Amino acid sequence: MSSNTNEKIGYLILNTGTPDAPTVPALRGYLKEFLSDPDMLDYPSTRPAELAKGFDKFKNFISVILRWIILNMIVLPFRPAKILEKYKGIWTDEGSPLIVNTEKFTKKLKKFTNGNIEIGMRYGNPSIEQAIKNLKSNGTNKLFLVSMFPQYAQATSGSTFDEVYRVLKKLNYNPEIVKIEHYYNEEFYLKSLAKSITESQEYKDSEYLLFSFHGLPVRHLKKSDLSQSHCQKVPNCCEQESTNNTLCYKSHCVKTIMKVAEIIDPDKPFKVCYQSTFGPEQWIQPNIVDVLEDLAEKGIKKVSVACPSFTADCLETLEEIAVENHEDFEKNGGEYVKLIPSLNDNEDWVRNFAEYLAEKEEEFVSK
Repeated sequence: MSSNTNEKIGYLILNTGTPDAPTVPALRGYLKEFLSDPDMLDYPSTRPAELAKGFDKFKNFISVILRWIILNMIVLPFRPAKILEKYKGIWTDEGSPLIVNTEKFTKKLKKFTNGNIEIGMRYGNPSIEQAIKNLKSNGTNKLFLVSMFPQYAQATSGSTFDEVYRVLKKLNYNPEIVKIEHYYNEEFYLKSLAKSITESQEYKDSEYLLFSFHGLPVRHLKKSDLSQSHCQKVPNCCEQESTNNTLCYKSHCVKTIMKVAEIIDPDKPFKVCYQSTFGPEQWIQPNIVDVLEDLAEKGIKKVSVACPSFTADCLETLEEIAVENHEDFEKNGGEYVKLIPSLNDNEDWVRNFAEYLAEKEEEFVSK
């Protein structure tokens, strides 16, 4: 990577976050921060600010009040205790799997760069603010914001970058910025993902492969289409190349699998589905629960699941897929659902990511 002595390049590795401990107080604090983010809990539905006017603005105001009631009177008093055992089930002696995997990834990445590297979680610790303070104190003047979300969504990547810019402004810190905001169609990610799947024993032993992406309410897709003329109005809208879906989450998911499908075994059947849905509104379909029920009814016994939107294993993969979905599938007559590990600190993944960052750095420095 660059050897210009006048430059101090830094990398801020960004991910969602996790509670500090598997306890009710820690979960309550984490959920409060997580669900207070208007990009994360934006229900009841609102129109995007750039489209809101007149009565829409009043509805948006009412929605803010309703969200406060949902969070503080319904979710926070009861939800932490309900999910406590789930977190205890995945917690390791080293701590939260998401943090542990991200730290291992970052430690290996450091071998390929002389730049400063910090981890910043959108919610919880290590915080984005502390990471940026560290980078500022180290004299970093060229900062790469590295999203660990391959597919862009305002609820994840967008919200995280917004928080970064808020902190930068607060600290009066103005390094040159390069955003790595998605890489759903980049060769380094696709090859790393495909190899991690096809070389896994879970994949080799299974009859059927599922690609399970994190779910998202359908209205989030519509909000990303500022033209309001493409999303779910054009046939196969997510597969199309259009300026109206450049930041559409589902389009990114679909295009990821279109590319990966060209690399993996064409004889093994697979399907794309979505997980982690909640609430009464419409989410992206099909839901993994429904897909697994259908596979069980068709006599499929052994299913492997890859989760391309998660680059590090966490509650949604280790508990929801490997435990909940497996148990439900067994009850419906299947033999097993096995999770294919996320990329985590996979050696090829780290090396390929480092090479990608080096290319981006060279592009940046040459400007």
